[in-house]
Amino acid sequence: MSAWSCPHDLEGICQRVQGAVCSPGMRGCELEGKVRFARDEMNLPRKPVKAAPPARSEKPAQAPRRRLPF
Repeated sequence: MSAWSCPHDLEGICQRVQGAVCSPGMRGCELEGKVRFARDEMNLPRKPVKAAPPARSEKPAQAPRRRLPF
């Protein structure tokens, strides 16, 4: 047995399959068809699941104040 972390996982979102929730072995994943998982349901072909958009703050960010040259 071994443990690893996916290099394409960024806060739970896959960077290889644009906008999908990171699920090792899904279609488009680097590991698809190369490895066998201990859980049988992980070995079945799976479609990527779209990740929820990040929460936005209601208040827009303020523009930086400029310094005048005089």
